[in-house]
Amino acid sequence: MSPVNNKQIYSTVEFDAWAYGENLLDEEKYLIETYLSKEGKTLEAGTGGGRILLEMKKMGFKSLYGYDYMPEYIEQAQQKDSESSVCFAVQDATQLKYADSSFDQIIYLQQIISSIEDRVGRSKAIQQAYRVLKKQGIGLFSFLCLDSRMHSVKYLPFLMYLNTTRKLRGSHHSLHYLPWLKLGGRPNWNALCDRKPYMYWYSLHEAVQALTTVGFTIIAIGSSYQMQQRQMYASHESLVDEPLKGMLYCVCQKN
Repeated sequence: MSPVNNKQIYSTVEFDAWAYGENLLDEEKYLIETYLSKEGKTLEAGTGGGRILLEMKKMGFKSLYGYDYMPEYIEQAQQKDSESSVCFAVQDATQLKYADSSFDQIIYLQQIISSIEDRVGRSKAIQQAYRVLKKQGIGLFSFLCLDSRMHSVKYLPFLMYLNTTRKLRGSHHSLHYLPWLKLGGRPNWNALCDRKPYMYWYSLHEAVQALTTVGFTIIAIGSSYQMQQRQMYASHESLVDEPLKGMLYCVCQKN
């Protein structure tokens, strides 16, 4: 039986990738080393098996917290943290139990916001992120980037096909909602039938608006392409005429 929501995907075909992954992506390492303090109290959302936090522990970060809505992931993370030096917990991003202004810095990478399937849930998750961050605290966010797909010769034909079939079926889903193209490292042929579950792909403007509406200030922004060049921009306007490839990364501050 095919998964009907993202939680089922993460608990089945994608479980091993998220529970047992190791090492940091180059983009993650750059953001963490450039914008986060090793002495700051840090929270990671959607930690999975603790990959990012356990690597940060090796880098010398001291006060680390992570949560995920799947108990199975937290169990794996705790098993890997033999010294119990990281505080892992089962929580929902849309209704966190942490007190206001609890953390100096927060990590919302791995496109956790994009995996939330409804608009209200995505909005609540960003509001909660803002709430638990201290004033002047730093937040790292990443989003699936629709602009990068729209300008990709590789993916544009599929998007055009999807848009046409949705119109013919009378579907009201925008192209911001896209089916998984791969599951468990293999092609997801159900994507050709436009079957759920979907991930939410943000436009550049929409991602910035989602963050600034709750009160965040963008201090650096760029796609995977800019990250590889080590050239983040201070405002999204500067990115309008730049190539957007891969994920969209935003560094925010709470005013």
